[in-house]
Amino acid sequence: MKQTSKWNTRQMKCPEGRGKTELLLEWKIEKGRKILQSISCDNPQLADYGGAECQWCCFEKISGKK
Repeated sequence: MKQTSKWNTRQMKCPEGRGKTELLLEWKIEKGRKILQSISCDNPQLADYGGAECQWCCFEKISGKK
């Protein structure tokens, strides 16, 4: 079973009310289906050591899961 990944970026308004952010998304392709594997966020509040805590609402929004 061959697994591959596809990467893309997406700009969106942060669902946690932290302004606009750019996300790097990794999608695993399994049996022809795209499955959201990981998200990296460029929001400086979340990237700094000791910065704000993130609930990752964007993961639920992008993956369609609640």
